[in-house]
Amino acid sequence: MDLDVDVPDLAGLPLTRPLQAHIGRVRGVYSWWLDTSRFPSPEHAGLRLPPGVPRLRHDSGGAELLYVGRARRNLHRRVLGQHLRRTRSSALRRTLLAVLLPGDPAWRDGAALDSRDRVVLDDDAEQRLTAWLQEHLLLGWVPCESKDDVDALEKRWIDAHQPVLNTDGTVHGPALRELKRAYLEDLPRR
Repeated sequence: MDLDVDVPDLAGLPLTRPLQAHIGRVRGVYSWWLDTSRFPSPEHAGLRLPPGVPRLRHDSGGAELLYVGRARRNLHRRVLGQHLRRTRSSALRRTLLAVLLPGDPAWRDGAALDSRDRVVLDDDAEQRLTAWLQEHLLLGWVPCESKDDVDALEKRWIDAHQPVLNTDGTVHGPALRELKRAYLEDLPRR
């Protein structure tokens, strides 16, 4: 992929329900979108976002960008094995918990900190969060030829669109980090 000429349009990516995605075992960049055909805004979905964050609507009119991430080795493993299963290894899941908590304190149920201060959830809480992702979000992705292409495309999309749940590389990252810090307060250790 020549990123100077052939950059895919983020707002035009095909979108699908996460558990219905047929994602190859290739490297690439992925994006998570709120399904606005079912939930007209992040607030309607229970998300309490920092004020003034940018909003990108999908070309279909039925989705709003939330997060952009990368899989430097394997899109299938990154999306299905981490984002849809394990909070400990998913920045998306940890940020979702932090922005869901202000609207519903039950999002702390089953949460704890591991020995490295990472959020871990018990099985019931992991299943609840996965069900929330499946009900509220859509997924888009584009394969990339090299790790350099993956890194460059992810950076370009984050710089250009400032996804609301990305902390690194966004102007609203400090506000999200504060929400994450508040989520961690008084969690038990496991």
